[in-house]
Amino acid sequence: MESLNLSLLQGKNIALGVCGSVAIYKSIEIMRNLQKLGANVRVVMSESAQKFINPLLFEAISHHNVLTKDSQSWGETPNNHIELATWADSFLIAPCSANTLNKLALGIADNVLLESVLAFDKQKLIAPAANTKMLENLATQESLTILQSRGFQIIAPQCKELACQTIGNGALAEPLEITYALIRAFYKNPFWEKCAVCVSGGGSKEAIDSVRFISNFSSGKMGASLALAAYFLGAKVFFLAPQLPFPLPLEITHKKVESTHDYLEAITLWQAQLKEARISKNCAFLLMSAAISDYIPQEKIQGKLKKQDIGQSWQLNLRENTDILATIPKLQKTIGFKLEAQNGIANAKSTLSQKGLDAICLNTITKTHNPLESQSNRIAFITNKEVQDLGFHDKLDLAFMILQKAQML
Repeated sequence: MESLNLSLLQGKNIALGVCGSVAIYKSIEIMRNLQKLGANVRVVMSESAQKFINPLLFEAISHHNVLTKDSQSWGETPNNHIELATWADSFLIAPCSANTLNKLALGIADNVLLESVLAFDKQKLIAPAANTKMLENLATQESLTILQSRGFQIIAPQCKELACQTIGNGALAEPLEITYALIRAFYKNPFWEKCAVCVSGGGSKEAIDSVRFISNFSSGKMGASLALAAYFLGAKVFFLAPQLPFPLPLEITHKKVESTHDYLEAITLWQAQLKEARISKNCAFLLMSAAISDYIPQEKIQGKLKKQDIGQSWQLNLRENTDILATIPKLQKTIGFKLEAQNGIANAKSTLSQKGLDAICLNTITKTHNPLESQSNRIAFITNKEVQDLGFHDKLDLAFMILQKAQML
């Protein structure tokens, strides 16, 4: 959650449906996540859910009356399934039991939760939680297919040890994963839903010997923020980095890379997938935010160099590194990133031209701000036609701004 802007869901009204399940305790965390992002959350509980948790707990945290069979009211301050369905912008059921899932597919509305969903005509998300055999039963699988065809988004369950002490598919998705899916439902953009996006992040690691390497202070936060923003907008995202600076949605493909060769090989693989899927250049984007070493060791030593063999001073022979952006074919819209301490715009324009980029994002390092280690940054978005200062913002906000500019390329 620390990576998310706390106004992502500002003012959104979300109905949280809760079914009877041992995973119900995760509903509390889901609700808190949504509230932290600015959403208003109201809860509707099935009768079986109330056997696991008293509605009073949800009321205390949501600051709203919980809708149950016994709390429905139709007076001056209504609290009923029609009023809730009218109020909400999104309806999330988490956890959703197999019983509720199958009833939804048949249009059955024999409890207040099902009545509320049946009366709701906007975006609907379901996070199933059930025993593996119940989930994989043909009837349940057919119900999932039916619900998807009707516009329900299914948040896939996890494969892990279940309450019945068997290991299998059916555990409720993690609260953060469910939160990510809900944000994406609000932010999906028809343009980006057609697009494949490759983002590189972090700093490359160039081996000196088997235990030492050359690298830099890049945290990878800008790259991960770009990957997250592209996911929220609906793109198919491929993220390359040595490690994740914060958790990313499972639907984002993360490939661990370290050396420049690793990055180049992974991008080449992604480009091959573009060709195979026949994705046009207008729908493919490479955002090269990784900090790749300018120089690498002349040769990698096998094993560990010993201090007594090196001596009091160490003359490390380096050679100029491969320039990935100058090397790869431009099968996609390509956006580079450049860090400068002075003459930034002139140097960025020169790089833009030399490497045949569609745009370049200029970071400036100053005495008071180092973008490599910060959660915030200032970026100038530069093309052959314009130089636009995007301002100083949280990196996720900047990521959305960069993608908005990229859409116009």
